[in-house]
Amino acid sequence: MDPRDAIWDGTTKLLYNVNYAEKIEQALLARWTWMDSITKIAVAISSASAALAGLVFWKNPNYTFLWPLFTSASTLLAIVSKQLSVTDKVTQHATCAAELASLAVDIDSLMVRMRINAEFPIADYTKKLMVRMDKYRFIYSELKYDLLLTERVRARAQQKIDTQVADWH
Repeated sequence: MDPRDAIWDGTTKLLYNVNYAEKIEQALLARWTWMDSITKIAVAISSASAALAGLVFWKNPNYTFLWPLFTSASTLLAIVSKQLSVTDKVTQHATCAAELASLAVDIDSLMVRMRINAEFPIADYTKKLMVRMDKYRFIYSELKYDLLLTERVRARAQQKIDTQVADWH
């Protein structure tokens, strides 16, 4: 086997893995951003509702139960958002998605250079591939367990990357 074929195989597999991880990160970013927005809106609405209920319904004994209900809902939503570290998750997934996208472009650029020069120097391109593999390993090690990562998210990412790979050939 020509060592260049091994470099091509390694580069292609790395690009596949990076693109798959990027799709996962983008999907998780979308989910956490949605949750962040919904939580903030719900907290604002329930806080405003609690204040309104306190003012409007305090004199009417039939509706006094609404004030503690809205206050409790507002507090509960704020606590859940804080405990889930929603804002931190948005930042983390945005950073990882951007790093993976940048790495994918870098790997693609390497592949273009390999196509242009079919007799590329083996030692030089082995080092280039290893540097990119190390970068991917580092980014991947930074990924944390995520409760919103479901089989459905994985399947959609897989479907997107498989469609993308078909376009590579």
